[in-house]
Amino acid sequence: KSFEDKHRVYATLIKALGVENRIEDAIEISFCVLSQLGVHCPSPLPDKSIIMNDWMEMKITFEKKSDTEFLNYKEMTNSNMMAAMKFLHLLILYTFLSKQEYFPTIIIQMLKLTLHHGVCKESCVAL
Repeated sequence: KSFEDKHRVYATLIKALGVENRIEDAIEISFCVLSQLGVHCPSPLPDKSIIMNDWMEMKITFEKKSDTEFLNYKEMTNSNMMAAMKFLHLLILYTFLSKQEYFPTIIIQMLKLTLHHGVCKESCVAL
């Protein structure tokens, strides 16, 4: 089976680990899956000033967009990026519960994917 066929299995495994309170394992597997999808989350985390700078860049980028421009934004079609957004969505919960220092990085990553690849259901979580 291809890696794409395994997305649902990985998502189920990650959710099961979360239910078993093995959140750090769920986070680790999520990062591995994201890496295979071509989305790399920094580990170890960069300095807080770099994260804040990225956060401010995203804020300014979205503030510059008009309502019309944003409402007419393209829909995400890249299947790997759509899958990555689903795993990032799972990571939002798990990083909030266990590794809060990763939380802003996950949100920033989702915003960047939305800007570069378009809007999907999971985009609203980061916005």
